[in-house]
Amino acid sequence: MTKKRTIGKKEQFTRPDKSKLPLIAGMVVILLALGFVYSQFVGNDTQAEVVYFGEPVTAERSYLGRFISMTAIEPLIEEGQIKFPLADLERYSIVSFSAENDQGTVVPLMAYITPSGRLFAGSSMCEPCRGQTFSLAGETLVCDACRTTYTIEDHQFISGAVVCGSYPPVNMNGRVVDGMVVIDLQEVLNWRIRAL
Repeated sequence: MTKKRTIGKKEQFTRPDKSKLPLIAGMVVILLALGFVYSQFVGNDTQAEVVYFGEPVTAERSYLGRFISMTAIEPLIEEGQIKFPLADLERYSIVSFSAENDQGTVVPLMAYITPSGRLFAGSSMCEPCRGQTFSLAGETLVCDACRTTYTIEDHQFISGAVVCGSYPPVNMNGRVVDGMVVIDLQEVLNWRIRAL
């Protein structure tokens, strides 16, 4: 049986203190680690700057509290361009149309005005699930087939099928010329499905 050594009162006050250096060093390391994590994930105001679709072409707007389905339109295809009136976007908010690529594949297309007044004109396919229609729901773009959602301004994945979120609609650099939305036909001719 081992006898537990008890410390007397006098010894408690005359014994040298243990070093607190390891405790202080440990606390410093923990604080530095917490500061690093905070700066990387919480306190970084310059994280992921939004890359917009061109410059504003019309007034800002809000789709909050609204769910807007696509309206089909018939664009004019001539002289290497796809054209339709900007007034169609002002009226319907999001439109759909199609054209063939250089392999004879029909390419579903869409156009809409973002809340910041910028034009998106490009593919209208959620490539993994093959959904070809989208809706504007508040500040998001939603695939009508799989319900995958993207930010409306820059198509960053928000929620839904992760594989679909990896293949957002492709911007085809539409622009507004004399009141008409114009997409270069070459953008459509070169389009290919990225996900098989």
